[in-house]
Amino acid sequence: MLRKNCLFYKTWVPLSVILLILLPALICQGCSPADKPKAEALKEKTRVSITAVGDFVMHMPLVNAAYEPEQSKYDFKPTFSGVEKYLTGTDFTLANLETRLAGPEKGYSGYPKFNTPAELAGDMKALGIDMVTTANNHSMDMGKAGVITTLDNLDRAGLLHIGTYRSQEERDQPFTVDIKGIRLGFLNYTQSTNGIPVPASFPYLANTIERAQILKDIAKLKDKKPDLIIACIHFGTEYQQEPNEFQRTLTRELFEQGVDVVLGSHVHVLQPMEAQKISIDGREKDCFVIYSLGNFISNQRWRYSDCGVILNLNIIKTPSDGVKIAETGYIPVWVHTYRTGDRLNFRVLPVDEAIENYQAGKENLLSEKDYQRLLQVKQDVTAVLGPAIKLNN
Repeated sequence: MLRKNCLFYKTWVPLSVILLILLPALICQGCSPADKPKAEALKEKTRVSITAVGDFVMHMPLVNAAYEPEQSKYDFKPTFSGVEKYLTGTDFTLANLETRLAGPEKGYSGYPKFNTPAELAGDMKALGIDMVTTANNHSMDMGKAGVITTLDNLDRAGLLHIGTYRSQEERDQPFTVDIKGIRLGFLNYTQSTNGIPVPASFPYLANTIERAQILKDIAKLKDKKPDLIIACIHFGTEYQQEPNEFQRTLTRELFEQGVDVVLGSHVHVLQPMEAQKISIDGREKDCFVIYSLGNFISNQRWRYSDCGVILNLNIIKTPSDGVKIAETGYIPVWVHTYRTGDRLNFRVLPVDEAIENYQAGKENLLSEKDYQRLLQVKQDVTAVLGPAIKLNN
């Protein structure tokens, strides 16, 4: 089972559930792992919290800001320290890696062909991220070698990954993760590779949206009997705040084929989230989509693209009803830039917390202009996403 620190969201977890979570540890102090009773035997309801963030778009100003000349290395951790507790505090966290980690010999670069120092992978892991999706429009930026080296660097950092692959055998292996007795299946596809084709002789390098192949992948994933299937889809029209018809149609088709959650990325702005009821074999089920999570980190400094969300999915498992999505919520985030001497710095801030800190006089790096922008971001995010969605409790 994958492990992270425990930070419970008070709006989700009542005291009774916290006590039930702590009870096995209190009972089993001094026991060997084999002697510990299973959590399922002690709890009537199991809850799992899944967190997703949007695009890591690593423009060169971000890379330059992370360089530490004294150590001759890159350190991205300060950029994300303000949101670390929100990512380490859940059971499983994923993000979209919209760059390659192809090594210094390829030369570090930003748009239009991204290549970022491999230190980013280790810093993402330290931030609390468990898995990255790698099928996006920048998958082929550094060619076949770049795909493979990126995956090797992710492996070295201990990050799980889906979407790009080193072999056909690796690509054809269904991807599942078991979290507290709940098995999650994941899929990842991209609508485009920016005109750099996936070589016909190496079709496994990157998953593109091809309906026939997706159906085969879903069928193969179902053989692993996942409790829930999450599809991470890189699609849509950039900078549009509403999903286009292709996004809506594909999402509906995925739900009808057995996908439960669609997490969208690519358009670099937020797009709406919604619950949908799908009827399969005469049985209704609740599905959830957020068409775009927006940017998590980038150097896109304009309105709507300098912000995104930390999305939280609360999943429950009961003996009577099985596994269902119970509730969704989100934390707005904004990319703040400031200077120390000649150096431009970046940091991802949780919007509500930053507003409170500024009002309390605890945030000396924010200007009045920054504060007003934070208020605007909060309003913009709420206008697109609306309130949290409750499905089953």
